Amino acid sequence: MRRFVIFGAVFILVYVIIAALPLNSEFSIDTEYTINLDDTQNVAEAAAETGEEIYPFRLKNYCGYFTPDGKLVSLQAVPYKATICDSFYSLYSADAENISITNSSGKEQTVLRTAGFPFLQNNRIFVFAPGGNSVAEYTSTGAKRWVYEGYNPITAFNSSQKGAVIGFADGELVCLAPNGDQRFSFNPGGSNYEVIFGADIAKKANLFACLSGIDQQRFLLCSFENSQHKVIFHEFLEKNYKNQAFVHFSDDSNTVYFQYAGGLGVVDCQNLQSEHIAVKGDIMQIAEIKNSDITLVLTKLNSNFYVYLLENTKNLIGDFSFPAESAFILGGDSCFFVGHDDKISKMSITRK
Repeated sequence: MRRFVIFGAVFILVYVIIAALPLNSEFSIDTEYTINLDDTQNVAEAAAETGEEIYPFRLKNYCGYFTPDGKLVSLQAVPYKATICDSFYSLYSADAENISITNSSGKEQTVLRTAGFPFLQNNRIFVFAPGGNSVAEYTSTGAKRWVYEGYNPITAFNSSQKGAVIGFADGELVCLAPNGDQRFSFNPGGSNYEVIFGADIAKKANLFACLSGIDQQRFLLCSFENSQHKVIFHEFLEKNYKNQAFVHFSDDSNTVYFQYAGGLGVVDCQNLQSEHIAVKGDIMQIAEIKNSDITLVLTKLNSNFYVYLLENTKNLIGDFSFPAESAFILGGDSCFFVGHDDKISKMSITRK
């Protein structure tokens, strides 16, 4: 088996030749364009006025939206913190009060008359309270939909069309319905010290997953129906990962990925089998290329970011790295986008 790994900047033409069992094919990755975010003259008419598809992005100093063909339609300097999704963004400070939510066309959508830290996900608006033990969802008009308050700090959170999962420092995991009603809560247990490091809820299946515990740390995949849940897969991990852990279901809900000490765990949600892939650093993002079987994994180690390419969810076919303070990846139609401090590049990938 041999695999050629790409290192260096991603904003130049790169060529990859990969041959990793069971694959025996060549891929090429080409840079189609690069947007320079420091050149504000690149900002064009808001896409909301033209009906174009847009992608949200967030880097250390900037956030905004761009179109697949490379038109920058919104660019905001980030003075402290920012959160962004397809329809909204919010710029906020450490002592945020009266939180402004702006839509993708640049118009103020609403003001949340509350204090806390906004988090935008799947076009839903959440606010975490300053105390760290509660989260609320708001409508696009600023009305509070629901609030959930625990007794301990929140250590993990994710949402989807199926609802939301919340992990706490005492090892409790709570599953909420889309309207905020509690379906159930439980402590995965099985470890000497209980804590939830990461959790996610699937988009298209009644599944959730979490990484929990210290000493006998383990990963759990569970199914649920109304107020009932069932552990359908779990595995103990040899070493402890003690940071906030990335847990993520694929768009079709057939695969779940998770961070563990030393790499990326991949679980087939149908066959209930796991694979482990060594990657460097902490997992920051996972993105899927549309009309393709390629999945991208972005990790960070010290001052370097790494992008790993997986075929069929678990076969590592190549990777490249670059130095940066901030970065992101997004999957497009037979392409992907890489953000790098003050630049965004569109990369095409083809099989030869």
